[in-house]
Amino acid sequence: MRHRPLWITGLLSAAAWLVCIFLATPLVIVVITSLNSAAYSVFPPKGLSFRWYENLTSQPQFLQAFGNSVFTSLCSTLLALVAGTLAALAIQRYEFPGRNLLRAIFMSPMVVPKIALGVAYLILFSKLKIAGGLFALILGEAVTVLPFVLAIVGSTLANIKKEYEEAAADLGAGPIWVFFTVTLPQMRLGLLLSGALSFIFTFDQVETALLILRPPNYTLPIELFLYMEKWQDPTIAVVSTLMLLFAILLFFGLKLLLRSVPEVQKFVNKQHDK
Repeated sequence: MRHRPLWITGLLSAAAWLVCIFLATPLVIVVITSLNSAAYSVFPPKGLSFRWYENLTSQPQFLQAFGNSVFTSLCSTLLALVAGTLAALAIQRYEFPGRNLLRAIFMSPMVVPKIALGVAYLILFSKLKIAGGLFALILGEAVTVLPFVLAIVGSTLANIKKEYEEAAADLGAGPIWVFFTVTLPQMRLGLLLSGALSFIFTFDQVETALLILRPPNYTLPIELFLYMEKWQDPTIAVVSTLMLLFAILLFFGLKLLLRSVPEVQKFVNKQHDK
């Protein structure tokens, strides 16, 4: 194997570190700002204090909004995974008229502006008399992230070895049993990746939630937005710091789940061997 020159390796490493510093600097500033003792956000801080962490305990709307965000993100992700997997199976495995048109329709929420989707959801859910509640947001967010699930799961299905499915069928297993015991385990990596991406995207959803929801069903991004309209203190930085810790925990949890997937484990072993 041909080795690249040492100076190129050093240059690439330096560029990677510069990008990491550029991405991490705003996060570090947010964490430092959360410890600011002043009554307004300023950097560098006038002093260090935990007063705004204490102030967060007197803001119960953030905890309720966090619960709403987690609940709606989990439900919409599960709904999108089920619907997207079924759609990917139909489109990837079967030939029928209008298959490409159906794929384009499913992928269209990816290119439609989110504010336009929010207005459309508001009109539809108002007609259905469910606007303002979390159920409406779950349906809307599931449609929004469905293209991600369809694309990732569809690519996973295209790389699945059909020999295992045919062998199970030859041994007498029915189509449903083959799917749950042979096909679905091979789709685990695609389901994990699409589920993680969908959860992150829906958790940070603002445009759709802002148009659909009514109090007390606001999610965390909306509560943060409403708080910033009234106050400019570092409480927002405190919430952002806690969400950063939450994201780190999610990252390591997802990393552990991915390491349980055989394909990922084989890839990691190959990298160690190199």
